[in-house]
Amino acid sequence: MGESEWQHASWVSTLGKWAWIAIIVFDIIGLIISIGSIATAIAIFGFYGLIGAGVTSWTIFATIIGILISLFVIRPKFSNPCGKKDWDALYGWVLNLGGFKVPWMFIWGLLLFLFGWYGFGGLFVLVPAFMLIFMGPKEYNWSEEKAEK
Repeated sequence: MGESEWQHASWVSTLGKWAWIAIIVFDIIGLIISIGSIATAIAIFGFYGLIGAGVTSWTIFATIIGILISLFVIRPKFSNPCGKKDWDALYGWVLNLGGFKVPWMFIWGLLLFLFGWYGFGGLFVLVPAFMLIFMGPKEYNWSEEKAEK
């Protein structure tokens, strides 16, 4: 659908197009802060500083996973179609659960929001996803249509 057919196409396309880069940037910031926190705790408390590093270690792991998801899932499946305003590709990227279609952009956006650095990166996926599904150029069909035999 053309931009003239949907009033939000321009900014949704731009936000979605750059989502993968925003996720990487926020996760790199989180990674740097987490590594700095561990280094500071060890410098101040020595070996005992490692005891409090468990949560920070999880943040390091989560940010690395977020970067990989951004590169190998968000960029090809979400950001590239958003940049091209290929809304049909995004509407068709679904997880079928017994006749109920859940948009993958919601699932990945929520995971990135929950496990990314303060959720900032996930918002770059969730905001365009909500706009497309609830205010998009066409109505989203949540149920799987059965083909007649």
